[in-house]
Amino acid sequence: MYHDMTYSGMICLDLDGTLLNREGKISSRNRESIQACLEWGIHVCFVTGRPYCFARSLADTIDKRIGVIACSGACYEYGGRLVTEELPDEAVRQFADCLERSGAHAFFKGLTRFYTHDIYDERFLYDHHNSWFSKGLQVQSFPGLSWQELKARVCHIHKILVYDADRKALAELAKHTEKIAHVQVSWYRDISFDVTAEGTDKGIAVEKVRLCLGLEKEQVLAIGDAWNDMPMFRSAGWRIAMGNAVKEVRDICDEITGSNEEDGVAEILEQAGRYFRAAGTGRFA
Repeated sequence: MYHDMTYSGMICLDLDGTLLNREGKISSRNRESIQACLEWGIHVCFVTGRPYCFARSLADTIDKRIGVIACSGACYEYGGRLVTEELPDEAVRQFADCLERSGAHAFFKGLTRFYTHDIYDERFLYDHHNSWFSKGLQVQSFPGLSWQELKARVCHIHKILVYDADRKALAELAKHTEKIAHVQVSWYRDISFDVTAEGTDKGIAVEKVRLCLGLEKEQVLAIGDAWNDMPMFRSAGWRIAMGNAVKEVRDICDEITGSNEEDGVAEILEQAGRYFRAAGTGRFA
């Protein structure tokens, strides 16, 4: 397991809008660049808002040595085990009350069980991916629940994904959500935000994994494109924005690479020697 190894650095990769193209695929060039970094003794970690079942299974299609931080930091692999930060059941029920009044859409995501009052939506539910998911990570979705059923059945939730095209109404829901004890709100775009347990985000999880690996902040390189990547950049010594990144991300990053349609990730990873010295030294070049 990775906690028994010595690494020269850590590369944190967002998925949507970063490693994945608009078709949700990873190019051959990106795959090869990740595998090369692993061979050079660099720990590569997927850092995503996607659920653990998807991120871990996707990583396994490339190389099982890839680490995973999922659900916007609520699930992360640490010292050879999976750590999960669940939302308190009472907080989930309070949020469901707010959601019912707002009329917005939400998907309640646990490790392998997802719940929603909405109809089935392949953008946010994952059992249609079960055929390629790794062993033990097959999921079951429960869509179309009544509000009473939803509040009674939902438990062990890592993240709630919330969205609505009515930006004003969504912002109002976010304000009410932030008043619920022991929860945290993080925006993805202006039509979508995540609800996780208090004290969880991509950056906090990156920091915990970094310390477990015995690395310094300066040995962490992060690549992303969206608002919810900003905590990840906070915990990285070198910050790379995708060419398609939002302005707020581009403004805080050290460099801008190509877009997710131009293999922007590989463009950086193929120059890993520019950021890290020879594998094993653990210093930036």
